[in-house]
Amino acid sequence: MMQAVGARRKIDRSLPVPLHFQIRALLIEMIERGEVVSGRSLPPEKELANRYGVSLSPIRQAILDLVKEGVLYRRPGSGTFLREPPRTERISVLGSFSESLRARGSDVDVLILVQARTKTPRAIAAVVGPATEEVVVVERLTTIDGEPAAVLRSSLPADRFAGVERATLPRGSLYRYLEDVAGVVPVRAETTVQVVPCSTARSEQLRVAAGAPLLQATGAVYDANDDVIEAFEVQYRSDVVRLRFDTLQSAEDVVEGGARGP
Repeated sequence: MMQAVGARRKIDRSLPVPLHFQIRALLIEMIERGEVVSGRSLPPEKELANRYGVSLSPIRQAILDLVKEGVLYRRPGSGTFLREPPRTERISVLGSFSESLRARGSDVDVLILVQARTKTPRAIAAVVGPATEEVVVVERLTTIDGEPAAVLRSSLPADRFAGVERATLPRGSLYRYLEDVAGVVPVRAETTVQVVPCSTARSEQLRVAAGAPLLQATGAVYDANDDVIEAFEVQYRSDVVRLRFDTLQSAEDVVEGGARGP
């Protein structure tokens, strides 16, 4: 007999489909019906086992599968939760990552991991210039609604930004400090994006497995005089943040009445 449209599916033990696969599908249906919303915990495993008439083992396997897929996440001592859809970070818009998220209604916290003056590493010298002997390194961990989302590492020429290593950054925003205190406005950036494996150190900070794919953006930020303000590296959790590129047609490719042909 055909199932009525809109009716809830049940476990069918006559099917040659493992129980945890069927339970996974039922959990997805719960989410699609709005019975579980982002940031709210899933019903307890025992309750789900009673609801579907199965043991705890297939319930746990189905939940584990959805955690691995990034649909759910576990919070030790609190339960299993539905993950928020990935936040979109517009690479083409220059500004504070944390401030842009707050403007869109997210609960954002920034934890300063490193704020120190150090000798300029060779790779950073290639960006800020070989004459820059020291840089101020500011590394921040950004969390969105309590979940780690990204680690941002900035290296600023120490001779130009002396004192940043001791400064209190307003709400953890380096760009806000540069504009309000140092009087420097970022104008443009050059950015390269690639996928990199998560290191052991980053795995502890971002709460993902070592080797998991991260989105990494690296590059330099310039002021109105085209002087380098910052060399940066940002590593985003790919299940929490997605990157958006806005592409415009260059003026030289546009002629009156339309675009030029290829």
